[in-house]
Amino acid sequence: MDGVRLADRLAYGAGCAARRMGYLCDAYRPSGLAAPIDLANRFLRLAVALTLPGGNVSAPSGFGVPFRQAFADWSYLRVGDYLVGPEGTAFVAAIEPPKPMLVILTNDVITISRNEGAALPGLNDYGAILPRTETVLLAGFPASLLAGGLSDRTRAGLPDDTKVAGFIAIVPRVEGFDPKIADMVVNERRDQFVVTSVESLRGIYRLSMTPVSS
Repeated sequence: MDGVRLADRLAYGAGCAARRMGYLCDAYRPSGLAAPIDLANRFLRLAVALTLPGGNVSAPSGFGVPFRQAFADWSYLRVGDYLVGPEGTAFVAAIEPPKPMLVILTNDVITISRNEGAALPGLNDYGAILPRTETVLLAGFPASLLAGGLSDRTRAGLPDDTKVAGFIAIVPRVEGFDPKIADMVVNERRDQFVVTSVESLRGIYRLSMTPVSS
């Protein structure tokens, strides 16, 4: 048996296991940089079974752990696809047969934009950010948004200033999306964050951020 046939058999076996112990999910494939789980992007319904990263099913998952092993027939899927079902919305972060897929559960929907520089060289009438100078990089993408990462002091600069909490956003790598430091992130509640570091890890971007005071 060659490697291609073995991989196909493993994917089929994972699909059989998912049909026994999982739930039916809708699969979506982003077709651009906006609204990946729009109905027009749905291409498949399949069974998916999620377990903890170590494969454990004897204990609850706990909080703040978005990573899951996923059993499904991955021959139909690719990294970056979204899976929407009774357990929530997740996206595929890695497919590495014979191991199960790695998916990331999402808990928010974010939009990422970049503020352009001054419209004119030299002095300008107004130095703050203008809506017309913003470029939207990613719009309406489900992501994992959790507290963590680096923190920062409040901008007043006083010795007894409290620290502003750090946050981490995990988003899929999408063609045409190239995040950079200082990009702005806005979630469904209209909270705003500024990106302080960008990590590219196979099929995902991990963005460290600090909140922006309104």
